[in-house]
Amino acid sequence: MSKLIPSAAKFLAGNTITKVTAPVVATNAKYSTKKEATFEIKPYKLHKLDQGPATSATLTSEDALKLYEQLTILRRIETASGNLYKEKIIRGFCHLYSGQEAVAVGMRAAMRDADSVITAYRCHGWTYLMGVSVLGVLSELTGRRTGCSRGKGGSMHLYGRNFYGGNGIVGAQRLGRRYPLNKQYQDVHQSIN
Repeated sequence: MSKLIPSAAKFLAGNTITKVTAPVVATNAKYSTKKEATFEIKPYKLHKLDQGPATSATLTSEDALKLYEQLTILRRIETASGNLYKEKIIRGFCHLYSGQEAVAVGMRAAMRDADSVITAYRCHGWTYLMGVSVLGVLSELTGRRTGCSRGKGGSMHLYGRNFYGGNGIVGAQRLGRRYPLNKQYQDVHQSIN
C-alpha cells in the first residue's frame, strides 16, 4: 500500500513529481493587527428590569487567543473521547459536547474564579474549563485511577474544584438551584463562628 500512493502520483503527474514549496507570505496582510475589537450588540427586550446588559463589548487580542485556544482544546478532547469510545476503551455512555464548545467557553469567560458550576451529562469540556487537566479528564473517561474522580465517575460524573459534575438525572436542575442556598447558609454560619 505504501508503494501504491507514490506510483499513483507519478502516473497522474505524467511521471514527473514536483515538490510543493512553502507559501510565500505577502507583505500586505489580510488579517487585523488591532489590539482589541469592539462589538455592538442588539438591545434586549426587558421584562421588569430598568436596565439591561451593555450593548457593546470589547475583546482584546490576548483574550481572543485564549478563548480560541480553549475552544480548540475542548474540540480535541471531544474528538479523542469519541475515538476512544469507538475503540471501546471508554466503557458505558459517552455524551459528547462537540459543536457546543462556545457555550461553555463563553460562560466560563464571564464567571469569577469563586463561581461554581453543576451541569448536565455533557460535562467533559466543563471539567477541563473548571481546572482539571486534559489528562485528568481522559483518564477518568477511560476508568484510570489518575482521573479526576479516581476512575469511578466515567463520562457523566466528573468533578473538580467548584465543579459539581454532570448529572444524568432528568429534572436535576433543582440541585443547581439548591447549591447556592446551601453555600449561602454555610457562609453565614462560618462568619458567625
